[in-house]
Amino acid sequence: MNKALSAFVALLLVLPAAASAQQSNADLQAQAQLLLQQVAQLQAQLAAQQGGGSAAANANSLNPNPSGAINVASAAGTGSAACPNIGRILKRGSTGDDVTRLQQYLALDPSVYPEGTVSGYFGALTERAVQRWQSKYNIVSSGSPSTTGWGQVGPRTAAAIALLCQTGGSSPVGGYIQVSPISGNAPLTVTVIATVNSTNSCASAIYQLNWGDNSNPVSIPVSANVCTQISQTYTHTYTAGGTYQITLSSGAHQTGATITVYGSGASPTPSPTPTPPAVPSDTFSASPTSGNAPLTVTFSGVVTGKNAGWCSTGCSSILVFGDGQQGAVPLPTSQTAAQNYSIQHTYTSNGTYTATLYQGAAGSGRPTVGSATIIVGGGGGGTATFNAPSLTTLVGGNPMAVSLIFDFSCSYSVNWGDTVVDTQVPAAGTCTTGTASKTLNHTYTAGGNYTITLTRGSQTNTIGVNISQ
Repeated sequence: MNKALSAFVALLLVLPAAASAQQSNADLQAQAQLLLQQVAQLQAQLAAQQGGGSAAANANSLNPNPSGAINVASAAGTGSAACPNIGRILKRGSTGDDVTRLQQYLALDPSVYPEGTVSGYFGALTERAVQRWQSKYNIVSSGSPSTTGWGQVGPRTAAAIALLCQTGGSSPVGGYIQVSPISGNAPLTVTVIATVNSTNSCASAIYQLNWGDNSNPVSIPVSANVCTQISQTYTHTYTAGGTYQITLSSGAHQTGATITVYGSGASPTPSPTPTPPAVPSDTFSASPTSGNAPLTVTFSGVVTGKNAGWCSTGCSSILVFGDGQQGAVPLPTSQTAAQNYSIQHTYTSNGTYTATLYQGAAGSGRPTVGSATIIVGGGGGGTATFNAPSLTTLVGGNPMAVSLIFDFSCSYSVNWGDTVVDTQVPAAGTCTTGTASKTLNHTYTAGGNYTITLTRGSQTNTIGVNISQ
């Protein structure tokens, strides 16, 4: 039977590459369904020969119990539930539950789908993931969706996915949740104990705990070679009456628990329609905003689907730090979602900088989330322009002495060119606005040509001087 399965894989790989371009969509759907049925028949025969029993005997059903514990159906590589079960052609622009199942299946392999976005929309990221999967399993590795089928899930690719699932091509996943309480008046705080990797798989996987009220789901990653189940506790508060479905899922596997939240009155009166929370506005903050260099600042806040830079395939807003560098803040993939962000940046030079988080791309005229002024080294005037310094020699009749006169704002550094450096860097927050005048005298110990370097904020001036004894 193993030889029969191998022969079937070989048959899949030698099917004409241009079949998807030569047949109608209905024909291809029928062909895909036929191939899936043949895979199931071969697997059933193999299981019978190996004493494995029926597929139904190898999977656990979802069994809610009075305590609120729910089991996710455990599935080894031989369980058909591990497959996305695709019965039509999927390509760029396709949407639906089968696209969601495909994305969940591809995300099980980070080398194939490192982004792991599960949106139900077949976009550019999904197309590239399908291409990587087809190349990895020698289905097709060149051409286009319309010529060779590269990047789309046609009958050959769908049947190959099904066969690899049936013969252990996907990792076993499983888990269950314990929920308490499962009903009560609003606001109702629910505690969920999520146990993942109950199959003790050594493969990596990502589980999603969804609260059912349009709030951000919780991602529970399991690293490769863990090989044991993991339990974690989460809490969530439902603020409005209604009926909600908590789900724990990974790939095609899912289980759920129903939560009933009553209105906040004295008697429990169920509200038939829950009111989803409003999507918050984008926020931006920085801390600390002043200090001596090097100064590490943490920028944090919330970004949402309301952001002008949002796109369904996953876009980012740009954070300009004000010192010539910038960073990216990923946006949620749903327009009704919000997510926290935190980015650190280190300012290495004294000065005053303006950090701005733009909505989407940075640029003049682009909408912004917010800005913050960062003062490094007591505010060295990173954006100010100072007058050029003046130099006087023969101070007090001494040919070895010079006098440097300059204006500054809070901090400065003077390198006399003979290893002597005079600096002023006040403590953060002690500076005042405006500029002041400063006169510094210096006596050289030997004659020669020297270059004096004056640094004020981001502005640097140099003056040459000849000292003759």
